[in-house]
This record gives sequence, structure tokens and C-alpha cells, in this order.
Amino acid sequence: MTKTSITCAVVGVISLVAAALMAWLVTPTWVARVPSGRAIDRSYEGTFQTLLDPAALAQGNLAAAIKSNVPMTVDQHVDVEKTSGNKALVSDARVTTAAGTKVEQTTWDYAVDRQSLEAVSSYPSDWVVIPAQGLTVSWPFGAEKKAYQGWTPETRTTATLTYLREEEKQGITTYVYQAKAAPAKIVDEQILGPLPKTLPLTLLKQLGQIAPLPADKAAQLAQILPQLPQTVPMAYAFQDESTFWVDPSTGLVIDVQRNQQRVAEIAPPAGAAVPLLPVAATTYHLTLASSQKAASDAKHGATVIRWLGVYLPIILLALGVVLLVVAALLWRRPAGGRRARTADAGAGPGPGAGPGAGPGSGTGTGTGTGTPGTGAGPGESPEQV
Repeated sequence: MTKTSITCAVVGVISLVAAALMAWLVTPTWVARVPSGRAIDRSYEGTFQTLLDPAALAQGNLAAAIKSNVPMTVDQHVDVEKTSGNKALVSDARVTTAAGTKVEQTTWDYAVDRQSLEAVSSYPSDWVVIPAQGLTVSWPFGAEKKAYQGWTPETRTTATLTYLREEEKQGITTYVYQAKAAPAKIVDEQILGPLPKTLPLTLLKQLGQIAPLPADKAAQLAQILPQLPQTVPMAYAFQDESTFWVDPSTGLVIDVQRNQQRVAEIAPPAGAAVPLLPVAATTYHLTLASSQKAASDAKHGATVIRWLGVYLPIILLALGVVLLVVAALLWRRPAGGRRARTADAGAGPGPGAGPGAGPGSGTGTGTGTGTPGTGAGPGESPEQV
């Protein structure tokens, strides 16, 4: 065995090991996950179909308290603030405006798994996060055609994210999911802060007249009004029906259509809360620019994953097989043939030569066969912020 054959064999084995590590360890463990320091900005636009102005309501200006068809925007900033192993501290900050005026600002911090993007319950002690469950800021890398559980920060509950179909969006074959969150009590203090905790009974009656209720709700309200105190405690419920278009490789949301309501409810001393009217009914979606940026981010992330997790392992696999075949051919080539050819080249008359063959001659034959190998590699595909 020559030095060349040994070198080919060693490099070939290293290439095969590297191909396996890149495909099944390095890429899924360290490449296809939320990177440290990543930040994503997204903008949404839509309409407040109904919007309650708490300041006008507090002043008794009912005519200005309930607004309709107000243009709205939401600016979202998602930031990976810290990482620890395969866990990340992710901040989801949003600013909502109505006709250009800021009406709400929220920030929710989550501890999530850097690959599945699901909330985790074990994280560094100095992280201050919401005890969430399910998906919080995005879908996982390698999203599947199945249902997931999604977190609703307003109510701190989960809702099922049901897979519907594949659909082309911004040049990407996306997976479409739908979320339907049934009405549930709002518990997040950032949402509840600006809303009135109580209302005078007289104002409540007037409010019911200005914002007519459906017949069943009006009958329910008329039945409980005589039982209510002069200062009526209020509660608020949130419900949502949204559709998401998700890049399956990276889990990034390419577009979303959201329909949400926050409904004021009368909270009587006894019995169930009675819905009164929406304090915010919205429908909104990603802006075109944000949808295009999300698609660009997704394409870049998918390319990185494919090159490091698919194409590079295939190249290394093919290189390893070729080098091992070359090493085998060199190893099986007999040394005797090479010595024979060397001896033949040096034979001839000289001192002491006589009839017949002398010690300076010799013959040798050698044959070598090798079967080249074949190699095939695996194929397949990261906001996240």
C-alpha cells in the first residue's frame, strides 16, 4: 500500500463522516434554529371596524366614544434578546395606531426552543418571561402538515392552528393554517390597562342605546339591568379567527389575515358575564412590503439549509466514495509487477555475462481490477427573530 492510497483512503473516510455530520447533526442542530441576536420587523395594515375611545367615554361623550371604520396599523418587532444552549429569550413588541394615533403598545417576552419555537418551562433564572405554551412568535423549522397549538397572549390560553392546504404566496409554496380562538376572558394587564374597570349604570344604559345589541343580547341585558349596582364591574373577552401562510422550511409567516374582537362584558356579582359591545373589532394583514421581505428572508434561510444540509453532504459523499475507490485500486495493484519492470529495464551484457539468463534479469506480471462506487445523498429545508 503506497502513501497515495493511504491518503486517499483517509480523506475519503473523513469526507463520508463529514457528509453524515453535516446532514444529520450540524444542520438540524446548529443551522436550522433561531440565531442569537436575530431581529425581525413586520408591519400590518387594516381597519378598526369598531373602536372604543376610553377617554371620550370617561367624559360622558358617547357620540365620540364609539368609532367605526378607522384605519389601523400594527408595527411588530421580534428580537432574540438572549440564548442559552437550545433556548432563546424572544421579545415580541407591537405598537398599534388608529388613524395615525397610537392607541396601544404591548411587549411579551417568551422562553422558546430555538428549533421548534415552542415555549419552554425550563430556562435561566434571570429570564423574566410569560409562562406560555405552544407556538408564540412563529412556526418551527421544517413545519409539518399537522395541527399545532398557538399561544394567545391576550387571554393566556392556547388555540389550535389547523393545517388547511398548500398555497403559492410571494413565490413560495406555503402551508396554510387557520386559528379559531373562542371568546375567552382577557387577563393581560397591558390590554386591560386603558379600558374602564367599571361603568355607571346610567352610562351603561345609554351606551346600550347608542350601540344597538343583537336581539338576544338586548333581551339578556334588559333582564339583568334591574339587578345591577349603580357602579357596574366590567370584564372583557377576546376572540380571534386568523389565517396564516407559512414557509415550511424556515417557519416564517409570509402573510396573515386576522379578524379579532375585544368585547366588553358586564360582570354581575352572580352568574355568567353578559357581552355588551365590541371595544375593538379589527381586520388586518401584512403589508405588501413586509410580505415580500418575509418571503425574501425565507428563501435565503431555505437556501442556507439546503446547501449545508443537502448539497454539501452530497458533494462530500461523492468525493468520499471516489477517493475510496482510488485507494482500493492503488492498494490492489501488486508490487511485484513494478519490480519486474524495473529489473527488465536494467538487464544487458556486462562483466561475467554468458549464455543464458543472469541474475540481472527477471519477469513479472500483475493485474488489478476495481469497481467504482456510487453515492447518493439525502434531499430536503430556517423571524425569526
